[in-house]
Amino acid sequence: MEKIQTHKTYGLIAGVLMAVFTLALYLAGLWMKPWAQYVSYIPFLVLIILNAMAYSKANDHYVSFGNVFGSCFKASVIVVLISIVWAFLMVFIFPEMKEKGIEMAREQMAKNPDLSDEQIDMSLEMTRKYWNVFMIAGALFINLVYGAVFSLIGAALAKKKGNRMPGINV
Repeated sequence: MEKIQTHKTYGLIAGVLMAVFTLALYLAGLWMKPWAQYVSYIPFLVLIILNAMAYSKANDHYVSFGNVFGSCFKASVIVVLISIVWAFLMVFIFPEMKEKGIEMAREQMAKNPDLSDEQIDMSLEMTRKYWNVFMIAGALFINLVYGAVFSLIGAALAKKKGNRMPGINV
């Protein structure tokens, strides 16, 4: 029996909300604060859990942990794709973002007494040169990891009666 899917709606909403949160943090000048980096993950977590609940309910709770996890992870992949597109758009909309990020990285690296100025310059030049690659890899890897964890949480919280409906042998 084909399961009713909910991941597209929830993934799209979560991805757009994360983009809005990121934009708001950037415009407020808070985007590089350690705590602010996690704020945009709140809608991601909440909407993945809501997807798990909606998926279970849409299928009359005849779902397994794996079914719910799969639906949530599919929603997470949609979020990752939106995040990658949004990261590119942010760099084009706010070109100064790259230089601000590199300058903040320089300040953090300068605090490390083990790094020479030459090492810092070399590292930052590589960052500047491969900015887009680092941005894609970071958005992809980090959001997939968070997506997997959030999907596990959502799958654990969703109500489940089992995979098969009574009276139907598949």
